[in-house]
Amino acid sequence: MRQMKKWENPNFLGDNKLAPATSFNRFSSLEKAFDNENNEKNGFLSLNGEWHFELYPYPELVTDNIETLVKGLKEKETIPVPSTWQTQGYDAMHYTDVLYPFPINPPFVPTENPTGVYYREFSYDTQEGKQVHLLFEGVSSYYECYLNGEFVGSNKGSRLETTFDITPLLKETNDIVVKVLKWSDGTYMEDQDMWWLSGIFRDVSLFEVSEQDVTDVHIETLADETYTDFTLGVRLKNTENLSVKGILYEGDKELLVINDFEDNVSETLVASPNKWNAETPFLYTLILEVTSEKGVEYIPFKVGFRTVEMKDNQLKVNGETIFINGVNRHDFMPTGGMMTTLEVMEEDIRLMKEHNMNAVRTSHYPSKKEFYDLCDKYGLYVIDEADLECHGFENTGDYNWISDNSNWSKAYVDRGVRMVQRDRNHPSIILWSLGNESGSGQNFADMYQAIRALDSRPIHYEGDRQVAYSDVYSTMYSRLENLIKIGRDTEGQKPHIHCEYGHAMGNGPGGLREYQEVMRKYDRLQGGFIWEWYDHGIKEERNGQVTYFYGGDYGDTPNNSNFCIDGLLMPNRTPSPAMAEYKQIIAPLEVSFKASKLTLKNLYDFADLEGITMTYQVVSARDVLVEGTLTLSSIKPHETKEIDLVLPEVVGKSDVYLNTQFKKDMMHIGEIEISHNQFLLQEIVEVSSEKEVTTLEVRKEFPLVIVTSGVTIYTFNEITGKLVSVTKDGKELIKSGLDFTLWRAPIDNDMYKVEDWKEKYFLHQVTEQLEQFDLVEEESRVIVTVGQYASSVNQNWGYHMTQTYCFTNDGAVDISIAGRTKLRGDNVPEMLPRVGFDVVVDKAFEAVTWYGNGPGESYCDSFAASYMGVFDKEVRDMHTDYVFPQENGARTQVKWSELISKEGEKIRFEFEQPVTFTAHDYSRDALEKARHTDELTRGGDTFITIDALHSGLGSNSCGQEQYEENKAKFEDFDLQIKLVIE
Repeated sequence: MRQMKKWENPNFLGDNKLAPATSFNRFSSLEKAFDNENNEKNGFLSLNGEWHFELYPYPELVTDNIETLVKGLKEKETIPVPSTWQTQGYDAMHYTDVLYPFPINPPFVPTENPTGVYYREFSYDTQEGKQVHLLFEGVSSYYECYLNGEFVGSNKGSRLETTFDITPLLKETNDIVVKVLKWSDGTYMEDQDMWWLSGIFRDVSLFEVSEQDVTDVHIETLADETYTDFTLGVRLKNTENLSVKGILYEGDKELLVINDFEDNVSETLVASPNKWNAETPFLYTLILEVTSEKGVEYIPFKVGFRTVEMKDNQLKVNGETIFINGVNRHDFMPTGGMMTTLEVMEEDIRLMKEHNMNAVRTSHYPSKKEFYDLCDKYGLYVIDEADLECHGFENTGDYNWISDNSNWSKAYVDRGVRMVQRDRNHPSIILWSLGNESGSGQNFADMYQAIRALDSRPIHYEGDRQVAYSDVYSTMYSRLENLIKIGRDTEGQKPHIHCEYGHAMGNGPGGLREYQEVMRKYDRLQGGFIWEWYDHGIKEERNGQVTYFYGGDYGDTPNNSNFCIDGLLMPNRTPSPAMAEYKQIIAPLEVSFKASKLTLKNLYDFADLEGITMTYQVVSARDVLVEGTLTLSSIKPHETKEIDLVLPEVVGKSDVYLNTQFKKDMMHIGEIEISHNQFLLQEIVEVSSEKEVTTLEVRKEFPLVIVTSGVTIYTFNEITGKLVSVTKDGKELIKSGLDFTLWRAPIDNDMYKVEDWKEKYFLHQVTEQLEQFDLVEEESRVIVTVGQYASSVNQNWGYHMTQTYCFTNDGAVDISIAGRTKLRGDNVPEMLPRVGFDVVVDKAFEAVTWYGNGPGESYCDSFAASYMGVFDKEVRDMHTDYVFPQENGARTQVKWSELISKEGEKIRFEFEQPVTFTAHDYSRDALEKARHTDELTRGGDTFITIDALHSGLGSNSCGQEQYEENKAKFEDFDLQIKLVIE
């Protein structure tokens, strides 16, 4: 019979751990308490830094003789703490989304269980009457600690902090050893969608407490019926023989002394405090002055006056229904994996706020503790999620294998309780989450009850389909049609939170505007969280470039490839186009303009729009005809107001637009743009300037037909019907023209369609068969008519296409393309990637100008961040550098475009109906073959695609596919292009 080891026993959670408590610091002076710096807290010593390290294949190989172990470790190389040992070159990198990378046999784990042993020396000046605690903030997955040869304790729960009392073992000079096992029974509860990484990945430190000291503090703010006055409740633990005084400060000004503690509880009425919410995150400072026989210490807390409650079947903060525009976030860095820093966390939060996000879900474990301080400060609603995911059981046929097994109840409850005990004083936390994708069962009911006994905030769990132990109804990736049904089903129902939607993998997601409109329409729908914040690419240098690796790149199997590259933020911390898209869609004001009336609706739940700056311009192409600035007067939350904006009569050479930008001074960040909008005032048909009359000549050199227009020569192949070359003054400008294509380099959101596209419909292998080639010469023009049949391999459908080239004596070529469908039977693709035409231009044409949506990329279901204008870029800058190369860089609603060479030559395309236009300095084939950015071969030529139709992006890597109206279909099409060579 197999013997259960201590790291395989779900009822064993660790040895000698102190009771979980709220995270707080102690200081020797009031000034230090206000600064609240780690390095100044009482007796603080960081043990971060270089530790000697050795990796063993089995934990049994680690000797129990600590003295011998230390002697050997002193000779070993060092590893930084915090870090993960895989990112430091030990063991193997491995990424899976759902799969456990070992046999599912709970609670047992593989015998081959990589075990890292850490060692360092440190000195510590102990003081009489003080206890010293050792704090581990995060170690994966099971560890044991030894100090000066003696056992300190052990722990499971990788993303949960643990404290040990090491006072009896501490000396002036100390040896500390930490033995960390990669796998434990806890691993079955830590199957989150991320890299499998191990080690001491969060901070390690020592700090002092008095022998008689406050061991826990619980702060609550309870509002009266009108949410005007609040009762500040402070509950202490272990105050025997202590005198505790609390002072509440507004800024650095003393506001009031809180009431005395009776039975460890103080309740104080605070009249009309400034309230905390994500839009106006006002914080007070509460400092507890704790006096004992040994002296005085000061314990600081940030206090936000706010309530969170379920009322009238709505999730409410301070009595107001809130709407969530959120994002899911892991702790991650491309050099450290799940190890992260305060600077990165703060930059993350600043970027979220700058992009109009108001909420974050700590998927799928509690974040580093400083993260919550930052959310309090900057203003983000938080769903704090327990370190619990059992996703791999989904594939066993028994998703509830351990979630509905009472042998695991203690471990489940422990993960929920430790999260709440550490984090409950943060006003930013509005929901506790029991975990993610772990089936359902009694253990979640036990967690719910244990958390409810500790805190009154509502509780979330997406896997609770019966809403038995969740205070909100939560779904992920609900299709739009189903979301509408949920929104309509309101009678007696709990509010709905879309905890994951809009899978931001690669180029996408598209279709977010429709989701926002539906969630805003129905009261039951209170918003949601985009998946996810950050691409989880691991930084590597290869081929002289920085590139980012994902699943499978390290030989890891099984793996989920680039499914971890699914964030709004790229690994190099560049916001993706999707982040700009999301920002505009969730903008906190709705703007319309009609008949000199600008109508503004305030979509904030708490903040007034008063003081927001609006700048506006009336523009025509590159010309700014009118501009101005105004400051908004009061528009209260959810109110609508009209503003008279009388504009003078203007005359433009091109379409005339009103562009508006709204900027807000955001607390702790400064002025940011929260929205921009554009309104078409006047549509103007542009008239081409008169050209000199050119001579037209035709010459035949079978199979070539050569049309000369002034100094420009157009060459056709009479056999294929192709425009094979355009030259001017002896230089080849266009190397091939208007080759029909149905293909795009697949985006991640195409992943479930690509097999059919390639293996059933062969859309990447389109060929054209010549049916007609006619040449007509007239007095002032030459007309070349090409008839073709275009289809792909083994298909019973295709297009009869007629391309007409009309050369006129002003030097232009009017090109008309008519595509008419031909079908026998009904076996046609439900969706085509695109219907377009490729043009290959000489590489000398390095710059591009266009009139259409810009400045960034856009697609038919992802263009909210774009606006119409005339834009200039280098061709190389039209590219979006997705970690996994794929279709990118399109510009929609393009009315004309120009390719410009170094010498100033121009190839100009004018479109009768706006098109989707793409320009790149690499071919589609090169893009599709590359799996990483450093493998993308660029240069050679400039590649243009003009699309009559181009499918949207959708979110179907995980979620909603493209809406029907955003799919390119097998249908007739027409395209008119004027080509001018200058």
